[in-house]
Amino acid sequence: MELYGIYFASLALFNAALASHRSQKSQVEKSDEETLALPKDGASKEEAQRFKTTYFGVYVLVMAADWLQGPYMYTLYKDEKGLSESLTAALFTTGFIAAAVTASFVGSLADRNGRRLACLTFCVAYSISCLSVLSSDLLMLFIGRALGGLSTTLLYSVFETWMIAEYHARGLSESLKLGDMFSSSVTLSGVVAILAGIVGEAVVGWTGTKIAPFMLAILCLGTAGAGIWNFWVGLLRSLAKIMGENYGEAVAADPEKSLAAGFAGLQSTLLDKRILTLAVATTVFEGSMYLFVFFWSPALKSSRAISGVTELPPFGLIFSCFMSAMMMGSMIFSLIELRSERDTGRLLLSILALAAISLLLPVLASAEALAFWCFSLFEACVGLYFPTMSRLKSELVEDAVRGKVYGMMRLPLNVFVVLALGVTREGKHSLGSRNGNTLMANNRRRSSWHGVHFYFRLASVRLLCGPEMLAVDIVTQQEFCILEQYTAFSRPVCVSIKISRYYIRQVIADSGSPAPECRVGNNTR
Repeated sequence: MELYGIYFASLALFNAALASHRSQKSQVEKSDEETLALPKDGASKEEAQRFKTTYFGVYVLVMAADWLQGPYMYTLYKDEKGLSESLTAALFTTGFIAAAVTASFVGSLADRNGRRLACLTFCVAYSISCLSVLSSDLLMLFIGRALGGLSTTLLYSVFETWMIAEYHARGLSESLKLGDMFSSSVTLSGVVAILAGIVGEAVVGWTGTKIAPFMLAILCLGTAGAGIWNFWVGLLRSLAKIMGENYGEAVAADPEKSLAAGFAGLQSTLLDKRILTLAVATTVFEGSMYLFVFFWSPALKSSRAISGVTELPPFGLIFSCFMSAMMMGSMIFSLIELRSERDTGRLLLSILALAAISLLLPVLASAEALAFWCFSLFEACVGLYFPTMSRLKSELVEDAVRGKVYGMMRLPLNVFVVLALGVTREGKHSLGSRNGNTLMANNRRRSSWHGVHFYFRLASVRLLCGPEMLAVDIVTQQEFCILEQYTAFSRPVCVSIKISRYYIRQVIADSGSPAPECRVGNNTR
């Protein structure tokens, strides 16, 4: 416990140093502008500040509602409601399936009917999802998880869509960097996650029930909805000019023509090699991130068991460390000078490679301290990844179809998570004898080398680097079959390879050569 306290203090001090450096850098830039007597628009500066306050005031509340529920959902279903492991798993899977299904159309609806309206819909849907935990009826619980999946898709698509489109519409580029908005979003999310964990634990202790954080989340959602209604304004298309609703593509008088034009625009965007590459990177990285959420605590428990320690790790403090590492990554992003799409693409490649290393090392060595710091490094990569990916998408996707594209990019991600969780289980020797642990570790080491080859090759996709951008050496069929032989722990990587191979091969013109024959034992694939 004391050791993890030192770890947290170290990360907090490093974050404080980064924040101080960022503040000094901002002051220097401001001083340089004044020295050079650059033209400034005072009203624009004030408008930029109002825009940040309006957006982040709501963003903090919706993220708080999301973070309040996370730590208690499993234990609420399993312990308080007494549901079986299979039913609990089915509820979680329902959420991911609903997120995948709704990803195919919610973005389009948001573009057509208004992004603010979609954000209000999120507040209502997520509130109903939270209310569903008051019931013990299975049907209501499944409906609640389905609404939770819908809400997750809305949360991670329409809010950012509204912000980017509004940023462009208001012409804030001279007074506010869009990259700073992305970086601040991740930093605030980390701060809110830590505070939500503390508040949630206090509320559970005070009320004696794990339902309490869900009710507190409803309060946050209601306040956020009121903020959207009063400060983001705009609900009805007929009042668009007065109320300032944020729409995507224009609607033609003929609905059929409008639908055809919208579909054609979406198709051309999704077939863009750069967009497809980002979709693959999103699926693999964020899919790995979701799996990491499920498996980091068993991994640390396994490392501790191998060393002979029976006491459970302080998961709450470790989670705070991870969030501090994520904040560190987002602040590092704000200090990086990115002058072009090519620079941003190279940064994304570096993040993917570093994330691969951070997840490889704990497989090769079982030390708990090494696993913790590698996981912290992965969280720092998460903090770097989100503003980097957001910046790339903001530059490549047109405002008219932004909601559609953002929603569709989450479809393969949710499918990947469902498939990966469906075929993944902890090794049966994970907390067993030393011999069992050694055997499992050896198998995991062997499979991890082949897995990391794939991740590095995916990271070598040359984003935004010209026509040869997708000339990537895909993992060979033989390597895939070798990887698939070793342990259930490696199966998410296998699923990742299958999905990613499919998407990449759709856009590689010269990938028509037949895959080599692969034999496993006496079987041929």
